[in-house]
Amino acid sequence: MELYIDGAQNVRDLGGIKCGDKTLKMGRVIRSSHIGYLTDKGEKQLTEKGLRMVVDFRSEPEILSSPDRVIDGVRYEKCPILKSLTVGLSRDGKKQTVEEQVINIITTLGTGVRDWLARLYEPLVTDEFSINGYRRFFDLLKENKEGALLYHCAAGKDRVGTGTVLFLMALGASQEDIIKDYMLTNKSTAESTKRTIERAKEMGLDSDHIDCIPFVNGVIPEYIQVVFEVIEDRGGIEEYLKKCMGIDEKYLKELRESYLE
Repeated sequence: MELYIDGAQNVRDLGGIKCGDKTLKMGRVIRSSHIGYLTDKGEKQLTEKGLRMVVDFRSEPEILSSPDRVIDGVRYEKCPILKSLTVGLSRDGKKQTVEEQVINIITTLGTGVRDWLARLYEPLVTDEFSINGYRRFFDLLKENKEGALLYHCAAGKDRVGTGTVLFLMALGASQEDIIKDYMLTNKSTAESTKRTIERAKEMGLDSDHIDCIPFVNGVIPEYIQVVFEVIEDRGGIEEYLKKCMGIDEKYLKELRESYLE
């Protein structure tokens, strides 16, 4: 369910997603962009949602350049998924608007940005550092026995999107429903994408580069399909979790009992 949180983008409660014959509880897991620009109103909205923990997937340079807002009574945990800044997946926040950051990515990577981004998803579920980060995320989910856990990266779509795949598959959600949630990012970022296109035209970017903007500011199924393929190649989600992340059936049972109804 999409949430309006003042000062944050691409926010939604994962509650209501079907996981086998059960459903993910409302008010337990929230995915988001970073919350460095959260307003007083936004903070109040999150605390009213029962926020108890924030998990930050960003790298240290990203956190230093744009730290999250500190919320009284809310536990904050760093859980980096990338060892360092990675063009296309992370944003260093050098006093730039989202629109300027997206344009910088496109001018850096060129018109092949779509294929570039698709290739960047595989390391998120094969690189040891990234896998350890997601294992830490699962541990924090397991620790969070009540209230809401909010997890985020910079834009709330790539690192968060991959973590969402792992979490929802672990709970028994279908690929179809996971992709449906993943694609909601495009609705959440539609206005930002429109502004970015207008800004790019003002800067004189050619049409080939402008056409790439939705692929950077938003998502396409091909990106996340890479994650499904890696998991399938490793024997399915339970084998992947067991062999790559050290998560066994007992661990999954506890997680499902905590988050499903």
